[in-house]
Amino acid sequence: MQMVYSVYYRNAKGDGIMAIDKNTKLSDIDLLTQMKGLVSISGMELSTKEDITSGIEKIEERINEINSELGDVDVLASIIPEDAVDNAKQEAIKRKKELEDERGQLDACRVKLEEALESYKNFDKGIFFKNLRSLLKSNPDVKVGQIERDANVRLGYTARLEKEDNTAEPSVEFVVTAAKLLGVGVDTMLRADISGMTPTELYLVKFFDKLKLDTIDDKLDWNRETKHVLDRVEPDMNGWIYHPLFSEETFYEESECEYPEEVTRIVFTSKTFGPRTCIAGDCYNLRMKNGTTLYLMDIEKSVHRVGDPMAYAKEAWVSVPYKGCSLLVGTHDNSPLVPLLESLFETVKDRMEHPKINKDIKSAIDAFLVDDLDDDPTDDSLPFN
Repeated sequence: MQMVYSVYYRNAKGDGIMAIDKNTKLSDIDLLTQMKGLVSISGMELSTKEDITSGIEKIEERINEINSELGDVDVLASIIPEDAVDNAKQEAIKRKKELEDERGQLDACRVKLEEALESYKNFDKGIFFKNLRSLLKSNPDVKVGQIERDANVRLGYTARLEKEDNTAEPSVEFVVTAAKLLGVGVDTMLRADISGMTPTELYLVKFFDKLKLDTIDDKLDWNRETKHVLDRVEPDMNGWIYHPLFSEETFYEESECEYPEEVTRIVFTSKTFGPRTCIAGDCYNLRMKNGTTLYLMDIEKSVHRVGDPMAYAKEAWVSVPYKGCSLLVGTHDNSPLVPLLESLFETVKDRMEHPKINKDIKSAIDAFLVDDLDDDPTDDSLPFN
C-alpha cells in the first residue's frame, strides 16, 4: 500500500482527493485516515486488490481491538457506583463514545472497501497497451523510454510486459505516468479503447477527462438536483416547465391490470427508457459558457422488477439555450465513453459530499485570513449603497 500512497501524493493535483503533505510517512498517519484515503483511491481504480484486501484485514483487526477495549470499559463503568462523583466514570463514558465513533467510521470504510473489492475490475492489459501504442503514434514527442524513466522502472519494462506469456500487470506509477505524459486521464488509459473511437468520441474523451480532473481540484461549481425536487417538477402558471430536460408526455405504461394504462405526466424522456423514466437518485448539473448546461442524470425505468440491473442507467445531456437538448452518452449505449461517464458521475457524487464555497465566500474568507474585515469601497453614485 505504500507504493499506492506515494503515487497518490505525487499526483494529488491531477488525481488525488485527500490533502495530506507529500512528505508525511504512511506510518505516521492514523489507521482511520489511511482507510479513508484507500476508499478514495479505490473509487478511482488506483488501488490493487491486494491493497483493498489488506485494508479490510487491518480494519477488522482494529475493530476486534476496539470491541475488546469496549468490553473492558463497560466492566470499569459497571463497577463504579452510579451516584459516585468520580472522574474515572466520566473518562470511561468518554472513552466508550470515542471507541464507538471510531468503530462506526471504520465499519463504514470496510463496507465501501468490500463493495470496491466485489466490483473490482482488473483493467484489460491488452487495452492499456493498445491505447499506449495508439497515443504514442499521435504524440511523437513522447517516447516509451521517457515514460519508463519518469515512472522509475527499468528500460525495456514495456516490451517485457507486452509479451503474451507475461501475466504481470503494469504498475500504478507506470500507468499514471503514461497517462500524464500522453495527455489523457487514467480512466481513459485503462478502460476506453481509444483506437476504435471516432473523431467526435476522441473529442469527448478530452472533455470527460478535464471534467473529472477539474472536479477533483474543486474548480467546478456543480449543482445537486435531488430526486425529491425532480420528482416534483411542475409547470408554472403559464404552463412553462422550468427544467429543460422535462416535458409533459402522454404514453402507455405497465400497470397492475392486464393491459398498459395511458398516463399523462411531466417526465424526463431519457434515451434509455423513453418517457417511462423515473429519477433514481441525486442528479448534477454544471453551467458552462453562455448558459449551456451539462446534466448528469441518475435514472431508472418507471416500472421494473426488483433487482433488475438493466432498469438503472446514467445519462449525460447538454442543454443549449433556445436550441434544445442533446444526449452525449448513456451507460446502456454501446460506446467506449461509457466507463468515462460512470467514473465522472461517481467522482462528482463523491465531491458533492464535501463542503463547497463559491467565489464570493472564498473572497471574504481570504480577506479574513489576512485580518481584512473592512468593507470594500463602493461607488456612491450607485443607488442602495
